[in-house]
Amino acid sequence: MAESSSIPPDIAKVAAPYLFGPLVNWALYGVLCVQIYVYSYNFPDDKRWLKFLCSFVFLLETIQTALTGADLYRWFITGFGNLDSLKDPNFFPIDSPTVDAIISLIVQGFYCYRIWTLRKQLWWLSVIIAILSVAQAVGALWGGLKSATLGTFAVIKVTPYLWLITSAVADVLIAVVMLWLLGKTRTNNEGRFSSYVLPRVVRLTVETNVLTATVAIISFTLFIAFPNDVYCISPAMVIGKFYSNALFVTLNNRIYFRERPFPGYMGDDAYPERSSHLSFGARPLAIVPARSTQSSRINHISISLDKTLPTVEAEKKNDRSNVI
Repeated sequence: MAESSSIPPDIAKVAAPYLFGPLVNWALYGVLCVQIYVYSYNFPDDKRWLKFLCSFVFLLETIQTALTGADLYRWFITGFGNLDSLKDPNFFPIDSPTVDAIISLIVQGFYCYRIWTLRKQLWWLSVIIAILSVAQAVGALWGGLKSATLGTFAVIKVTPYLWLITSAVADVLIAVVMLWLLGKTRTNNEGRFSSYVLPRVVRLTVETNVLTATVAIISFTLFIAFPNDVYCISPAMVIGKFYSNALFVTLNNRIYFRERPFPGYMGDDAYPERSSHLSFGARPLAIVPARSTQSSRINHISISLDKTLPTVEAEKKNDRSNVI
């Protein structure tokens, strides 16, 4: 009872951030597991470097999720009723700023690569974003290392200025560049890619980057508004999961283009005069009306393979089916 009497009445605002952060983190890990399954099932033929990148991100997230569980065990099980246990960062310097910084560096680097592939003339913007991404990673790694060495949360309070601010700026810059790229491509009227594929790619990129930037800004705002509290820890624990889910959502979005080809690609608009074309998951079939004869006066319909249409292997190599 004496130990319980030492617990302050405002214990909720002290302990809640340590609890809510890992809970949301685990929920997002469940979403990530679904994303990795969908990716592995639908894109087994992706390039090796991309599959290795996805596997590495998933491995880091799995380690981070396990470490947050160890943190909860230390703070609320072995340290139950002891407020000093909440002052012990345990594995937090590793699972939050360190792992989150590495994941955000990887994902932002992927977006830099995407910008460069869509418009190689914008390589200098990709370099600027990459520099900002490296800066946020360095700030987070430095803060995590110092906190783990000293065994305190105090040193982490320097980290948000370099970690969260530069990360948010990089995400916003990525979104702005993609929006500008969409407007520029539409202005130049660069064909079906600009009117069908690019808008969806840009919209998804903007949405995911705005989301990650918002989480970083919320964490930084809580750090500034409540400097003596630990409210900023909760969003800091989940920011890495948002980045990794954004990566897999972007990659899995290619399923949309496989199931829905360009308008008019295999329909009456493509072949308005002679035939309509049906696809059954294999080589497309051409339904060609045969010429009617005077003796029969009956229109026969013959079904034949149109060898001029692309095969499945050719479609898989098509950029439309593998928009990154």
